[in-house]
Parts: sequence; C-alpha cells; structure tokens
Amino acid sequence: MELIGKTTINPILFYSGKIAGYFTWMVLFLLILNINLFDKISFGYNDYLSIAILIIGLIFVVLSLINLGRSTRLGLPSENTVLKTNGLYKISRNPMYLGFDLLTISSMIYTLNLFIIVLGIYSITIYHLIIVGEEQFLEKRFGLEYTNYKKKIRRYL
Repeated sequence: MELIGKTTINPILFYSGKIAGYFTWMVLFLLILNINLFDKISFGYNDYLSIAILIIGLIFVVLSLINLGRSTRLGLPSENTVLKTNGLYKISRNPMYLGFDLLTISSMIYTLNLFIIVLGIYSITIYHLIIVGEEQFLEKRFGLEYTNYKKKIRRYL
C-alpha cells in the first residue's frame, strides 16, 4: 500500500495548504500547553468555544481514520480501492476534511491572531479544492455508485 498518492491539485498548492493547516494546529496545541510563540487575543469565551470545536474536530478525524482504515493516504490511490460509505461517511462525504477544517477553525478562534487566521483561510480553501478534485476522481473510478452516494450525502454536513 502506498501512503502518498497523486495530488488532485497543483502539488505546491496541495502541500502548502496542508502545511499551513498543520502549522495552525501546532500553534494551537503549543498555546494550550502555555508555550506562547504567537500573541493570543482573548474575548470572553473564545477559548471555550475553540476547545469545543477542537474536540469535535478530533472526533471527526479519528473516526474517519478508523472508517478509512488501510485506505488512508495523502493524495489519490493508484491501486484499486473500495468506496467507503459507512460510519461517518453516512453523514458526510468528507468527514476527515471536515475534522481538519474544524481543527483549523479552532486554531483561528483560539488565537484570534491575524497570521493564523490568514493561514487558516488559505488551508481551508486548499482543502476545498482538494475535495473537488477528489470528487472528480471518485466519479471516474466508481461511476454511478459514487453519483448515487453524492446525491444522498452532503459534501460536508
């Protein structure tokens, strides 16, 4: 099983968008641990809201990883795969990306730092473009099976 497949968009955008998102998560986790590399702005309950979104995001990521199992990879698979429609994939076509977006949004809300917000918006935008590319791939690979699934299940929620 290959862990890294073909990217659905320009590789520079693909990897820079992912790294931007990962960076926002790293900043969030460091700030939660009181390692302050970035300025953080607090407005009342943004810390609590951010942590709640973080937990929901982590749940989505972990459960979607469990649902995908050995099909998990960075990019598109070259080998034959099975369309996953069980678990969280019954309520979202992209629960892992939804979880990633929630982690990024959590980082943005927790820090309220302009740099993190810009990186987060960039990452979320790139993830959306990746999803659109993956949907085109899935339509070609699975045809009517994916088209019917797409009619029943929303892209995000």
